Parts: sequence; C-alpha cells; structure tokens
Amino acid sequence: MRFGQFLRGQRQARHLSLMQLADLTQTSSSYLSRIERDLRKPPSPAILRRLAEALGISYEQLMEHAGYLTTRLHEDAMPYGIKPDDWKEAVATLSDDDWADVWALIQNKVARRKQGHSSR
Repeated sequence: MRFGQFLRGQRQARHLSLMQLADLTQTSSSYLSRIERDLRKPPSPAILRRLAEALGISYEQLMEHAGYLTTRLHEDAMPYGIKPDDWKEAVATLSDDDWADVWALIQNKVARRKQGHSSR
C-alpha cells in the first residue's frame, strides 16, 4: 500500500478532515492532500512524528510506511549488539537535522567503499 493511501485510511478511520489533521500537525491541508494522493513523497520524520501523535498511531509504523525504516533494518541491527527497543528509542528521538546527518554518513560510507576504502 502506498503511503498516501495508508495516511488517508488512518485519517478517515479517526473521522478527521484534512483541515482538522492539518491543524493538529501544524501543516497545510493542501500539503496533506497532495501526500494522500501520492503527488508528494512522504513527509520528513519530524512531520511524521506529529502525524503519529495526531492519529494515535506509532511513529515507527509511520516511519516504516514512509520507507524510512524497514523490518529488515531492525533485524540487521541485532548482530551489532543493538537491541530492538534501543533501536526504536534512538530512532524515535532523531530530529530532521539528525536524519540529514545519518544520511550524509551513509552516503559517505558508500562513496568510500566504492573508492576501495575499507568499511572500518
């Protein structure tokens, strides 16, 4: 299911209009409408956090539907000594700037590996 369809279903299940959800999340109804119609990519983690609170669903669930997290990502963290609850707690506290930093680090690691540098 596409993110927009999921978001619309969650909003409608709670009998919220686009205007009401926009007010609760400090966004615009036109922005949310474009997301629901899959005319825009899923919102940033910070907006997803506000949506999760307004809709009464878990932030992690929205992050997964938006494509920021996958079940595999949680499972892959285990061999590195990261407990699932620790992972969830850490991810839930990341700001937009933190996510930008994480993404920059990943891109740097990938670029270095392509240049033949070790992964250490």
